[in-house]
Amino acid sequence: MPKKLEKKAGIEENLASIESVIARLEEPQTTLEEAFVLYEEGIKLVKQASESIYHVERQMEILSGDVDDE
Repeated sequence: MPKKLEKKAGIEENLASIESVIARLEEPQTTLEEAFVLYEEGIKLVKQASESIYHVERQMEILSGDVDDE
């Protein structure tokens, strides 16, 4: 039986969370303090999504045989 993979948020989930953060930032009642917390959360989500996309791209390159050794 295959090992169970650690559950991480998928790319789609991260993008949905980023959209939610943006919507909350755009709300007029959001205070400056809340905006800073939301901004930090958004940056973390963007980094996670970026890393996930990078890993998918690398896997696709490996599978297609287009791997460049960097």
